[in-house]
Amino acid sequence: MAVDLSRHNAALKDAWRDVLNDKTDTNWALFGYEGQSNSLKLVGKGDGGINELKEDLNSGRIMYAFVKLNDPSTSLDKCVLINWQGEGANTVKKAMCVNHLRDIEKFFPGAHLTYNARNEDEVDDDLLIEKLRKVGSEYKFKMKVEPIEPAMPVGTRYQKVNAVKEINSQERDKFWKKEEEEEKRRLEQEKRRKQEDQLKMEVERQEREEKETKKRDQETETRNEKIDQFKKTEHDNFKQETEKQNVAPEKPVRASILKSSAQNHVQAQVVSSDTQKSPTEVVNTEQAGSDDESDQYATIKRSPKDVTNTSKNSESPTSQTQQEKTNSSPFVEQTVQMLEQDFVDEYIYGLAKEGYKARALYDYQAADDTEISFDPGDLITNIEKVDEGWWQGLAPDGITYGLFPANYVELME
Repeated sequence: MAVDLSRHNAALKDAWRDVLNDKTDTNWALFGYEGQSNSLKLVGKGDGGINELKEDLNSGRIMYAFVKLNDPSTSLDKCVLINWQGEGANTVKKAMCVNHLRDIEKFFPGAHLTYNARNEDEVDDDLLIEKLRKVGSEYKFKMKVEPIEPAMPVGTRYQKVNAVKEINSQERDKFWKKEEEEEKRRLEQEKRRKQEDQLKMEVERQEREEKETKKRDQETETRNEKIDQFKKTEHDNFKQETEKQNVAPEKPVRASILKSSAQNHVQAQVVSSDTQKSPTEVVNTEQAGSDDESDQYATIKRSPKDVTNTSKNSESPTSQTQQEKTNSSPFVEQTVQMLEQDFVDEYIYGLAKEGYKARALYDYQAADDTEISFDPGDLITNIEKVDEGWWQGLAPDGITYGLFPANYVELME
């Protein structure tokens, strides 16, 4: 559809003449379409030159500007017709306005140069002056302006406009080719900018991860050092406590242990029961008691399970007293044997059943045959407290029965 220049014809011509008139200060005039129609109207004019014109340019619209510039090299004023097609303007509108430029050039004659621009960077004084120098100083307008006949109202002879026929094919192809090139360039710039942004973000992410890793490693190292120090302190404390606990107490002095109460018990029963003994038998019994008192450790007993020791111990006093008993009466000999047997049954076996139990705290090795050996944690049974520092008991092997230091064990309930 053709451009409509008749509706605001007077205002358009007045603005154009003000720019060309040397007696006025006006040096630019801007024109644009009225709404969505093809009617051209005056948008604004002024005397501030290109910089003032840029303030009225709209990036979403198609506009035309007639500007007067002074060429410093020739000191002459030259005019430029700027075809402004904003980057955000509708594409269909751009295609329809391609053929409007020829009519507008005829309507505003006197321009030395027709210049196409899409953004404010392309509308520059130095750039326009440089292009004006290349086109020369010949004016392109005729002083006589042909009047344009006003458009007649549409009647029954109205025919629908064919847009394909109205648009010049060469101009259309040139326009779309330019649009494709600019779109391709814009996409490449956008792609390159995205790649640069991604690279920058990746570098920042790596630096941030390195800082976090370094900080985490330092914290881990500090925590490990504290843990190692704590473990070392605990180990030293445990070692000291263990050393204190494992140190065996001083072995008590082995005092003189009284002779066996069992033998005293035997002599007492012999004296009390045999009131009719002869003086010779009493003397023999007292001599036997005096011989036993010389043995300080006669109270050491053997385990009832140790048959060999029991038999030897039972045979030993018999063999020693056989000669003494040969001269005594058969009644005395029989009484002594019965009392000894009662002692073995009542004292030794009764002790094995009702003795104390204790657990060994330290290691102890027997110094002689009268003592027992044990390791920490071993169980000692059938204990008899024969002395304040030394006790008697059955060793962990269940056979040996002997003395051991009392402070090396703890009693069990």
